[in-house]
Amino acid sequence: MPEPIILLDGYAHVYRSFFAIRDLSDERGEPTNALYGMLRLLLKIDEDMPSGLGVVAFDKGKCARRLAIRPEYKATRSPMPDPLRQQVPAIREAIAMLGWPILEWEGHEADDLIAGLVANRGPHPVRILSGDKDLAQLVAPGVTLTMPGGQGTWADFGPAEVAEKYGVPPTAIRDYLALVGDTSDNIAGIPGVGAKTAAKLLAQFGSIDGILANLPSVGNPRVRQALADAPDRLRANRELTALQTELPPEWDSPAALRRRPPDWRGLLDMAKARGFKSLEGVLRKRLDEARNPTLF
Repeated sequence: MPEPIILLDGYAHVYRSFFAIRDLSDERGEPTNALYGMLRLLLKIDEDMPSGLGVVAFDKGKCARRLAIRPEYKATRSPMPDPLRQQVPAIREAIAMLGWPILEWEGHEADDLIAGLVANRGPHPVRILSGDKDLAQLVAPGVTLTMPGGQGTWADFGPAEVAEKYGVPPTAIRDYLALVGDTSDNIAGIPGVGAKTAAKLLAQFGSIDGILANLPSVGNPRVRQALADAPDRLRANRELTALQTELPPEWDSPAALRRRPPDWRGLLDMAKARGFKSLEGVLRKRLDEARNPTLF
């Protein structure tokens, strides 16, 4: 079986680490919580799902295509907290020392870059590590959305699990999000249409185009009127939630995703400098194993 490709939604995990671990700093008083969380996460990924193919994708700049559709797209997001911003360079250094290629492209979001990598995966199975429901639209046979679970576990979502969670298959996630909206991206949904109503409408009519073509058949009068008042918003929402698959030319084959051997010495030095005593033993063991590989 071909080697799996592991794709990480970079800032999603960076933010999750920052808010999950509080009040952690080094002896200089500099914040280290997000860095520590990311190191733990990446080491656990190597333990639970080892692979020589993988990428950490980061947003870079604003997406001109989406802003042209709706100028207020993501306008309500708060700036990155300063204590987190201070840690980003060290986080990127740690990612690189662990051998992960970093993919970012001016004017592109991580979700779109991940979609592009999925589209160019060839015969390789893919695991997308993210809690972002937008990425559920990429789930298909051979493509799994893996969300962090409780107490260090993982929750894998294939097509059946996506359908169970959202009430629609992966192919309908775009339409589902267009109906319910997405507050984190400042995408307003249709008034009165929540998750259950959206799933019911899509089960009955198949798509947004099917809903708009059959408005008289929508049973709830208030929902029917809200849909009739918002065809342009629905179509714009569907374009906003659509993932693009364009990649920089050098990233269009799985060969670009080959990970480098980790710099265990550099990581151990980082852990010592930052006061990550609980990681020192793990990293020292990895360094020893790299120096003295076994035959079995």
